[in-house]
Amino acid sequence: MFYLKKIINFLVITAFLCLFITGCADKDGSGFIFKYDIPVNPKTLDPQTATGQTAALLIANMFDGLLKVDGNGGIISNIAAEYSVSEDNLIYTFILREDIFWYYDGENVPCTAHDFVFAFRRLFNPAVKSENAPLFYSIKNGENVHKSRIEFEHDPERPLEAIGVHALNDYTLIITLEAPNPLLPYLLTTTPAMPCNEELYEKTAGRYGLNEKSIPSNGAFYITKWNFDPYSSNNNIIIMRRNAKNNEAEQIFPSGLNFFIGEKDPLTHFLDGHVHSIIAEGENAEFLMLNNYPYDGFENSVWGIVFNTNRDKVFSNADLREALASGLDRNLINPNRYGWRTSENIIPPLINIGREPYRKTAGDSAVLAYNAENAKLSYEKGAKEAGYDRLSGLSVIIPDNRTAFEYMSRILQQWQTFGFYCSIRVLPDDEFESALSGGDYDIAMTKISGEFNSPDAYLSQFGKCIRSQPAPSSEYRNILTEARHSADLEAGAGLFLQAENMLLEQAVFVPVCYQTELFFYNKKSSDLLYNPFTGTVTFREAKYLK
Repeated sequence: MFYLKKIINFLVITAFLCLFITGCADKDGSGFIFKYDIPVNPKTLDPQTATGQTAALLIANMFDGLLKVDGNGGIISNIAAEYSVSEDNLIYTFILREDIFWYYDGENVPCTAHDFVFAFRRLFNPAVKSENAPLFYSIKNGENVHKSRIEFEHDPERPLEAIGVHALNDYTLIITLEAPNPLLPYLLTTTPAMPCNEELYEKTAGRYGLNEKSIPSNGAFYITKWNFDPYSSNNNIIIMRRNAKNNEAEQIFPSGLNFFIGEKDPLTHFLDGHVHSIIAEGENAEFLMLNNYPYDGFENSVWGIVFNTNRDKVFSNADLREALASGLDRNLINPNRYGWRTSENIIPPLINIGREPYRKTAGDSAVLAYNAENAKLSYEKGAKEAGYDRLSGLSVIIPDNRTAFEYMSRILQQWQTFGFYCSIRVLPDDEFESALSGGDYDIAMTKISGEFNSPDAYLSQFGKCIRSQPAPSSEYRNILTEARHSADLEAGAGLFLQAENMLLEQAVFVPVCYQTELFFYNKKSSDLLYNPFTGTVTFREAKYLK
């Protein structure tokens, strides 16, 4: 009897540990606790102010917006059961579902149209200082309010009422635009467009989004624990559990999610089974592929060369930039790494305009073609104008990436054929980003990725994210604005191509290669949805099969 009791106790403890540590999956793959590594601790999980991929990942699993991105990259209904657009493309009417609820401090509160109104008023309120507001400037009076062009009187809320987001009733939302914006449905799937319940927001007493006790959730999961000690690598974790009320309306397959913060060896963590998915590249990706781990691939990034064109820098000289751009023979630089291939375009093949691939609609861009003779002549002209003495001691900065280093090494060998010599400085990612944004470099090889599926996400970065670049000309800005608001998608593609060609002709950015992002997952896992633009993994439908 004593021996039998020990066996029973062991089985009970084992079952408890399975539920607590991993979450034992049911026959349909539900009930499992999925685990994932995140590189940094987010500063905030307030959707209206949060920035960065880590925050976007966590918010995507805690919040539901009007619309969402499906597994094929299309836009489908979410909280909005349906929506319609006026003939002039300026007024969007959303009919909301009535079965979505907030969970906060043990209570459930209906999610309504008023929560979206309050969220957009927070987004555009100058006092909130949201960096995300410019994405939504097409909304009527959004830019005016955010830039304080509408005066705040005694009641600070009154100017916010001018923003073109209004609730017709509890479950009907109206969004009015300044000008047509075909991207609006996609933008409504992004982090800043998530709702915010005013009453629950007030209960957080100024701590909204800063810890597990101050984050209401209207999505699949809510936070139960958020522990981070910057001076320790132990027990830095964010734990989420299933929103039971929302599970009644639409099945949420996992019972919970555990996110480990700042894991030093993500590959080993994945191979040991401590986490169930990982983004990998280079040798790590090749190893996982050889071991038959399932994966999804997305060719969504472009690597290229950026010249520091500040007036006091040598590459303010256009002839030097043109020489190095036209002195690049891409056929000689491919190091044959999986997921990398040479490119003459800025916008990657994955990008759509409407539902069609942008490159199919717009065609290829007009890159400066390889011409060794012209490159040499332009170099001699530029070097003479800039001063030969200023060309010594120059360097190229790159982030710590082996394949990028191999590409850049081959490029330097080609440039040496007409007399240009410089060294390579490999910098840690944070130092690289700091040098790039601060203009502390001569040449840089950098990766450009878009935050959403549009040519605009790539082209709008020049002169803004790469701050040493000259501000885009008024002509460039006007072309982009016209392209954004074009209701004719083919005409919009032509305008984006015109802007892309301006960057290439002036050698503001010299594309070198595309990179495919590879998302691997455990062999027993399925239906993890990865968004290569936001870097988010949504686990709502994720299953773990025994």
